Amino acid sequence: MKDIVISADSHVMEPLDLWESSLSRRFGDQVPRVVKNYEGHPGTFFFAGREAFRIDDSVDAERAQREQELKDAGDNPSERLRLMDKERIAAEVLNPTKGLLIPRIPNRELRKACASVMNDWLIEHCSQDTKRLVGVALIPIEDVSWAIAELKRVVGRGMKGVMIGLYPEDGAPPYRSPVYDPFWAAVQEMDIPLTLHIVAGRVRDPGTYHGESISEAPAAFIELFNEGAPVLANEFIFGGILDRFPRLKLLLSEFDASWLPIFRYRIKRIQRFAGLQKLKRPAEQYLAENVHAAFINDPLVCAYRHDIGLDRLMWGSDFPHPPCPYPDMRQRLDAEILVDL
Repeated sequence: MKDIVISADSHVMEPLDLWESSLSRRFGDQVPRVVKNYEGHPGTFFFAGREAFRIDDSVDAERAQREQELKDAGDNPSERLRLMDKERIAAEVLNPTKGLLIPRIPNRELRKACASVMNDWLIEHCSQDTKRLVGVALIPIEDVSWAIAELKRVVGRGMKGVMIGLYPEDGAPPYRSPVYDPFWAAVQEMDIPLTLHIVAGRVRDPGTYHGESISEAPAAFIELFNEGAPVLANEFIFGGILDRFPRLKLLLSEFDASWLPIFRYRIKRIQRFAGLQKLKRPAEQYLAENVHAAFINDPLVCAYRHDIGLDRLMWGSDFPHPPCPYPDMRQRLDAEILVDL
């Protein structure tokens, strides 16, 4: 029997004009779009609703050819499926790229509109082969009634998972608040995974630092990969969400996974903390029963695989983002990850 390889964390590349073409009349220059010379920095940028990242970096010819292949596969499902066949990848879980920054948009109505537009585009993208292209919708949940309606809409049209921002908007109740319980209940009832993904939080994407502010990017890189753990601990475990909804399935995506053994040790200690809400299960049991971690190229995963639990681990290629191991993904997966299993 041949091995079947599925990427639990891949991405689409949304068209640059996706939101401007449909939302600019309503929201004007607040809409994510291409801009020139952003805040005085020369070049072409994509404004994501709050910050912008450069999209005109020059590269050498060999790298340019590879990046063009990745771009084509990112927004053309037929080309993606062709490269998946070439790389012997059976299926991919497809997360947003530009859409990861939607949770950072300050305007709630714009945030909801951007999410719906992106979800519609992703539904169409995945319709080329719904068994191999597994779409994850993005849903801001501060407006709970709207979020539940959007969840039902996108799942009804074929989406297989849902992503939320790592935090609600500033000033909104935290996720542990019962106000969001109807949404968690709907996700649990639909039996679909709930994704928390790197970049969709409060830590600014390092790619959005320019000029003198670039000196802040190293700290952002470190904080970015650490942002999921506090949310998991404070909101979902000790905040009681996983006690109220014990069948909720969480996927922490692209935070890597070798941090989980020390995280388990710390939550066991936290559980003994006086004054905290009493949990219904040992703290580490939530990791074993409710949480999966999708890693990209974590070099320590194999060393800690038994501490983490092989059934909790998922590999993601990050395709078609430039750091992904394309071409020869299967060979590199075998040589760099699976060789020690």
